[in-house]
Amino acid sequence: MIDKRVFEFPISYLNQIGQTAIGWGAYETVADECRMAGIKNALITTTGLKGTGIVEEITQVLTNGGISTVIYDRVTSNPKDYEVMEAYDIFKEAGCDGVVSIGGGSSHDCGKGVRAVASNGGRYIGDMVACIDPPWMEEMKKYKPVTIPQISVNTTAGTGAETTFAAAIVNTKVKAKLLTVLPGLGPRMAIIDPLLVRLMPRHVAAQTGFDALAHAFESYVCKLPSRYNRALQLEAIRAIAGSLREFSYNRMNHEACESMCWAESMAALGLISGGNVGIVHAMGHGLSVLYGVHHGLASAVVTVPGERYNQPVCHDRFAGMASAMGVDTRGLSRVQASDRWFGEIERLLEDLDIETGNLHRQFGFKKEDAHHIIKWQYANDFAQQGNPRNFDFDESVKLLESMY
Repeated sequence: MIDKRVFEFPISYLNQIGQTAIGWGAYETVADECRMAGIKNALITTTGLKGTGIVEEITQVLTNGGISTVIYDRVTSNPKDYEVMEAYDIFKEAGCDGVVSIGGGSSHDCGKGVRAVASNGGRYIGDMVACIDPPWMEEMKKYKPVTIPQISVNTTAGTGAETTFAAAIVNTKVKAKLLTVLPGLGPRMAIIDPLLVRLMPRHVAAQTGFDALAHAFESYVCKLPSRYNRALQLEAIRAIAGSLREFSYNRMNHEACESMCWAESMAALGLISGGNVGIVHAMGHGLSVLYGVHHGLASAVVTVPGERYNQPVCHDRFAGMASAMGVDTRGLSRVQASDRWFGEIERLLEDLDIETGNLHRQFGFKKEDAHHIIKWQYANDFAQQGNPRNFDFDESVKLLESMY
């Protein structure tokens, strides 16, 4: 029989999202959005954002708008399975009918996890995991779609979790960050307000901003592209390259702040418009779980060696990203132009005070953990299918070990 396949992945799947509101003062609409979503009694999921006054301000807006609230503020960076289950218990006991997540990716993903659990009768969040094997599309049939609404109020310019349809939750039983993906899991409304985003500390602004860039460049070079994906990610790369330095050192620069808000949202839209992440996110997730490293920082420290590994199979895409970052590539070969992208990334990391590699000195990384990270975060994860260079287990382990 003739093999009729033309491409490895011949069909691009574009996933629908809810509404998104971007603008100064947008957070003041949160009670209105709750009412339109049918939320009367909301569970607030958050890290607490201590010292910013954000949670207190939004809670007051909700109360003034007639929305009852109960707060779960024990979400940590890289949200854990037990945090989701604790928050679900509060959701259930308080008779909540919706979620308002306030913060960055951890708060939003915890809120998604609560809704997944509540929609499936209290099922353990670690059961509802999307992997290559067993096939996710078949496993998903075991669970009910999520119908409980969520309004996400964003306070970082990085994760894109305020819009996406997946929740990245640490399964503490196997020590891995795994994705929950169910129909309806994406928030109904994402509110991205530069007034809140500019309250981040400098290092958080830098790390979350690089997270948005990692979404853009990994998705752009991946082998699951679409024209939507490529266009969005090039614009996100262009905006981040022009704004992240200024924003991280001066969050009161309103133009840089607003530009980062748009860029992180575009990078997220690109991810769910036919794109995917790859080996950088896979290795970064493992570092986050085992050593408590901030997700954006974990991706940043492995970016250069991770993408050097991919460079031989997609010089043209790295060359395109170099141009998007402002490099004049006229007269250069594809290989030379692609090298210029790495130069730009290394300079950006230096300017953000982020060091490449040296994982043991920086975080306590142990070489023997490389096998565990590749097994759980890459070998059976969708990042493996998105990465431009075909998966090889031993090569991937050696690559991570080389960053010791």
